[in-house]
Amino acid sequence: MGKINSSQLAAAAGVLLLAVWPLIFRNQVQFHQVLGMTCLYAILALAWNIYALSGAISLGHTAFFGLGAYASALLNHHYHWSPLCTMPLGALAAVVFAVFWSLGFRRLRGVYLGLASLAAVEIPKTIVDNWDQLTYGSMGIVGLDRLPTLTIGGVEMDFGLNVTAQYYLLLGIMLLALLLHWKCIRSRWGWTLRVIRENETAAAALGIDSNRERAKALMLSSYLAGIAGALYAHIMGLVEPALVFNLHLSVLPLVFSIFGGSTMVFGPVLGALILYPLEQLFLMPLFPMGHSALYGLVIILTIFFFPKGIAAWLPAPPKSV
Repeated sequence: MGKINSSQLAAAAGVLLLAVWPLIFRNQVQFHQVLGMTCLYAILALAWNIYALSGAISLGHTAFFGLGAYASALLNHHYHWSPLCTMPLGALAAVVFAVFWSLGFRRLRGVYLGLASLAAVEIPKTIVDNWDQLTYGSMGIVGLDRLPTLTIGGVEMDFGLNVTAQYYLLLGIMLLALLLHWKCIRSRWGWTLRVIRENETAAAALGIDSNRERAKALMLSSYLAGIAGALYAHIMGLVEPALVFNLHLSVLPLVFSIFGGSTMVFGPVLGALILYPLEQLFLMPLFPMGHSALYGLVIILTIFFFPKGIAAWLPAPPKSV
């Protein structure tokens, strides 16, 4: 059995802290709610980063988030299925869109791919906004079933209305997404994505089909983003085009990943855990109209002063790819 290094100890301490702090600060409902949404956006950041491992920069992951939200909402609203069924099924709508994305953008690289991905958000948004008979258009869908109440170990957990229980659910899903992210980075496939990112010509010489491997990364990434969107829809109890297909949701995972360290295992989560609570709990009360400027400032500072992200400052950081 190998030795436990300092980065593993730091990760274990971080998970323990995230697990126990709500038990200490029981009455801080706002904190529970903000940290729960932090976990949700961390899932989206991890999803974004899996695709970015191949060297592709997406500005359109809100399309997958929104499709997952709407597909789950429609199944719940029209067929009255439980969110436990609609969320994993609804996320498949994001994967279908990712297939068309891969086919349509397979020749694009760099800034051209980024701009095309941003423009692609308008396709599902426009369809949803104008298909009144199915989606109710810009009015959206309200009255969605909240997340269910489950009994775990004799303890009743109301994930729909109890924000503390909801936090623990989102934390658990985030940790599962983090484990998947870790597997992607450390696996042989992760090294394949690294080769593609660094030099596609060299990858082709090694017999690697860059388009196929990048498409596989996008399928996985889109499904996770769709799950995040479906969770969001049932947490809020409503969905509308402007809420789930917006530029802000495309920027968040990019900022979290770059700030935390897009080549580090824990980078996207670390970025989300620092920036989102900072914005919501401190900057929003002080600057209600300009708090989102934080993300632009963070990108500029990260590019100039710590391009590898803050995870690179940690002692014995996780191995980068």
